[in-house]
Order: sequence, then structure tokens, then C-alpha cells
Amino acid sequence: MSSTRRPFQTPQFSFGTETHGCFGTGLIMPILRRNTNITRASVTKSVSHFMAYCGFVRATRACHILNGSGPAIVGFVVPKGAHITFYETAAIGFSNQHSRNDAVGNGKTVVLTAYDQTGSRRHSESDFVDTVSEFDRIVIVAESENALPDAFDLVADGLISIGNAVPRDAIAAVRVCFRCEINEQQAKIVADAPLDKVALALRPGRNVSQAIAAIERLQAKPQVAKQSKEGPVLDDLYGLGEAGDWGRELAADFLDWKEGRIPWNDVDCGILASGPPGTGKTTYAKALAKTCNVHLVLGSIARWQASGHLGHMLKAMRSAFDEARKNAPAIVFLDEIDAVGNRENFSGENSNYSTQVVAALLECIDGAEGKEGVVVVGACNYPEKLDPALIRPGRLDRHIRFPYPDAEARQGILKYHLRADLEHTDLSTIVSRTVGRTGADLEQLVRDARRRARRCRRPIELTDLQKSLPPLVRIPDPLIHRSAVHEAGHVLVGISLGLSLVRVTLMDVYDPLGPELQDVGGALFRHESLTERTRQEFIDSICVGLGGLAAEEIMLGARGAGGGGGPGSDLHAATIDALRLEGSYGLGLGLAYLSSDSEKDLMFVLRTNPAVQERVNQLLDEQFSRASELLRHRRHELELLSLELQKKRVLTADEVREIVESQPRLALIDR
Repeated sequence: MSSTRRPFQTPQFSFGTETHGCFGTGLIMPILRRNTNITRASVTKSVSHFMAYCGFVRATRACHILNGSGPAIVGFVVPKGAHITFYETAAIGFSNQHSRNDAVGNGKTVVLTAYDQTGSRRHSESDFVDTVSEFDRIVIVAESENALPDAFDLVADGLISIGNAVPRDAIAAVRVCFRCEINEQQAKIVADAPLDKVALALRPGRNVSQAIAAIERLQAKPQVAKQSKEGPVLDDLYGLGEAGDWGRELAADFLDWKEGRIPWNDVDCGILASGPPGTGKTTYAKALAKTCNVHLVLGSIARWQASGHLGHMLKAMRSAFDEARKNAPAIVFLDEIDAVGNRENFSGENSNYSTQVVAALLECIDGAEGKEGVVVVGACNYPEKLDPALIRPGRLDRHIRFPYPDAEARQGILKYHLRADLEHTDLSTIVSRTVGRTGADLEQLVRDARRRARRCRRPIELTDLQKSLPPLVRIPDPLIHRSAVHEAGHVLVGISLGLSLVRVTLMDVYDPLGPELQDVGGALFRHESLTERTRQEFIDSICVGLGGLAAEEIMLGARGAGGGGGPGSDLHAATIDALRLEGSYGLGLGLAYLSSDSEKDLMFVLRTNPAVQERVNQLLDEQFSRASELLRHRRHELELLSLELQKKRVLTADEVREIVESQPRLALIDR
């Protein structure tokens, strides 16, 4: 993309006769009708129309076929929640500019509009097919992908999502429609607002600055979530753990407080919810409010800060809490609360602004100004960035973390979004393929699978979910062989040192969208949950952990990188065990307590203490040599075991024992 910026020029339009139609969800539908009302004035008649045109033109850059005059069938999905009529006009204006006219009239471009909700203009699938047969240039403007016709996938040359408006769109639109200039801050306010609201505020003849100020006031107003019969309650959500228990307790406390059985002082007044994006913090807040049967006020720190001026920012913040007090009992949900920052880190010319924002937020949360009946839920991705005062007692004093959903939670999330579909189907294959996916990812997966089934005009099937995931990639044979040797090394060292094997596995595919580091195999040993760990047990564990790398060196001549690279790898686990011996448990060369046994503290000691580095390396070298010596005497068993593992992919303890016991040379060695 070129970085050269050209002065804005009002585009020249050549509008002609245009054909237009619409359709609703599910069945397609367009009945084509002649539309001769689209003129240059239609695109420039309002700031909203021209901003939509700018967004549409920007989107077409991703589809060069539409910018030419040849045949093309392209779909455009408008931004979520946008008023589609603005983009409908934009599409017709753009299409007229790029239409050609030949002897048979095939140069005209048909613009169709697809609505999510069924309306009075719902027609048959055959109408769309007829349109494709009659015209060779078709543009479909859709509220969502779900609104597109079933036959669209068969004929489409492209599907493009129109991005949200940007400030330069607003600057250009105001220049064209009002023949005046606005600054960057005003442009951002206009660009962030819904187009229908912009159209109402920026009417012809109205003062532009006053209109933008009105838009800013509207955007800063807190959103009160409407109570709906739809949407989940806490019991519908999965993998909540402590958050679910706390939420149900809060619902009981709200009820007791309403009925006068407990004072408000007995109710938890705040909670901090942290976790990666997409793990369900906002969904949790909505489900919490519904479970408690109270109002939910949605606030966004980032949106308030976008107001720019400190006074506007503080006014928007206080307005949210005022709204909650008026509707008490209520929950205030503060999204991206970590955006306020930590006063200890503020410096420079913006420090005074940021300090006042933190102070005002503390004042709102405190309850010193009549916050009875209001609970505050703060959500963030980086809790370590919060000002310590925010999480002191009486404020957001309970911290609940939202991790990525585990296998049980992923199954529950899938079933919730599938509703009654696939009720008795085993979803384990999908669950195992979605490690590291968020609840939002799983919701999208089900949505994609439904679309796939809808295109085939049948109920959703398990294969739709499977095909909506990226195909697994086969691991190359040389890597499978190395992995088999590696796992066989773990197994032989483990059973020689008296460990109880459960099974050993070998994978032959990997998920391209899965975690960056994925296991290609694994040896599972049984461990007692409550045992006193001695030095011998630690060094045996290190020896087994290094057995895979030792086997690679013996059988293949060199070690590969698969034993390290990240947390949970063989080298990582062996290093942590060695650090615990040498730095925390007094079981190494010295008795000094240098650190707690937490991984973070141990790694700090390793990086900063050369003596500990030397002792850890010495211990790892000794156990690697020990594992290598054991395996050199059992090379034949190592080869047989690796070949059998490549053949079967999974070996039970009995199968391994049968292979090992058939070789007379294998015996337990002295420790």
C-alpha cells in the first residue's frame, strides 16, 4: 500500500439506470426492480451516506475484479450493527460509476440487498438464480454472512467485509456536504458514532460543531443493558469455577438485601475479572445481571477516554455510576479497566490527566456517595497494570481469573451453542481439536458449521463442525520416526528406574491453528499423589525426562530441538526439577534456601546466580549421561519399541512389557 497522501478531491459520478433488489434470511429472495432515483446527490446528501461510500470504495480495493468492467459477482458485508441503507446507496453509486453498456445491456450492474431479518420483501431462491443468469455484474450488500443466498458460494468471485468508518472519512464527508473543515478529534467522534445517529445530528443547515458536540454527549452516555428473556444465565455457562460460585452467592445476597434480611454492608461490592480476550468476561457480566435480576450498566474506559477532554471523560464516567444508582439494584460493568493505568508509572505532560482519571474512578467505586445497591465488575486483560488502590478492600477486592476453557468447558460451550442439535453426538473429536480456543472461538465454529449445513439444505452434522476446523496436517515421516525414538527412550529409562508406565502415544498429524508448541507424542507414567519426594526421586525424574533426547543421540546421531523450546518441554521440566533441588529444597550441593519453589522465582535465580547455573548444568549433564549409558546397553530394545510405536501409534503398558521382556538383556540397573 502506498504511503503517499493526495489532497481530497470530490469524486465525479456518472449515474445511470440501476437494477436493485433485496432478500431476507434463509431463502433468497431478490425481486429485481428498476431504480432510477440514485443520483450524485444521493451519495452526497448526508455525511452518513458519503462516509458509507468512502468505506465501500475502500473495501473494493481488496477485489480488483470489481474495479474493472468485466463480469463480477461480489458480496459485501456491512459493519456489525450498521444501517444497511447507507451502504446500499453507496454500492449503487459505486456500481454506476463502474458500469459499462453493451449492445445487449449486459453492462448494467445489479445491486441486491440482503437482510438478516425476514421482511415483506422476501422472495424465492430462484429469483437469485434468474438474476445471475440475466446479469454478469452483481453486487450484494448484506447485513451479515448469514443473510447471503445459499447459491452465493457457488457463483461468488469474492466476499468482502466493509470496515468501520475512520476519521478521514468524516473529514471528507463534512467537507463535501457542509463545505467546512473539522479537526481530528471531531472527526474521530463522528467516525465512532453509528451512521444513523450521525445522519440525525449532522442535518443540512445545522451548526457542525454543535452537532458533533451532541454526538459526543450521546456516545458518552452509559448504556443500560435491557433485560431480555434471551441470553444465558450463570448456570448456562461452563468453566466458570469460582466466578460461577461467587455470582450465585451474589444473586442470593441481592435477594436477601431487597427483602431486608441483610444490610448492604454484607454484600460484596466489587470484583475484578481478568483473562485473555474472548474468554467470556463480558458474557459473564451479562449472565450475572440476568441471574441476579438487576440492571446492567455497560461502561468502557477506552470509550470514555475517547471523549478527549478531561471534563468530558470524567462526566461520562460519573454518568455511568449515576445511571446505576438510579436503577439500583444494578451492576456496573467496566470494560478495559486496565486502560486507566497505575499512578506510580505516570510521567510527562499527561500524568496530571491520568492521575485525575484514576482518582475519579476510585471516588466512583468507593461508595462514599451513596453507592448502596450497586456492584462493580471491572474487566481487564492485564491486571498487573492496575493501580493498587483499585483492588484494595472495599473496591475491586476479589480477583477472579478467566482461563482458556478446559476440555469439559469446551464441550459444554459447544453444546450450549448447538442447542438441541447433535444432542446425543460424541463431540470429543471437536473438543480435542480446540485446545486453546476461547468461548468466542467456539461460538464462531458452531456458526460456521450451521452455515455449511444450511448451504447443503440439511440439519447440522458432526462433519460440519469438523470441516469448519482447519484440516490437520500430516507430520513428515522423518519427524514421526524421530518422535518414536524419543518416546521409546522415555519409556525404557522410566521402566528401568521402576516407574509404572500407563501408555505411550505417537501423533501423526498436527493442528495448524493449535498452540505454537504441540506434543508429537508422550509417555504417561503413574505417580502417587501424596509421597515424600527425596533427592533420588528428583534425579530419577530428571533422568527419565532427558531419556528422549539421549535416545535421539544414540539412534539418530544427534539431538533435535523438540525436547525444548517452551514451557512444559522436557528440558524445561528437567531444569525446574534441578532448580528445586539446588535452590529451594536443600537437596543439591548446598543447603542454602535461595528461592521459593515457584517457577518464576527459580528462573530468576537461574538467570542471576552463576553458581546455581553451574550446579544445575552439572546435574543435567550427569543425568543425561546416565540415561545415555542405560540406553546404549539396550539399543536393540529401543529400536524394536520405536518401530512398534510407529506402527501402532499407541502402546499400552502390557504391550511395552511384552516387547521388553522378550529381550533377555534388559534388567533393572543400580541407581
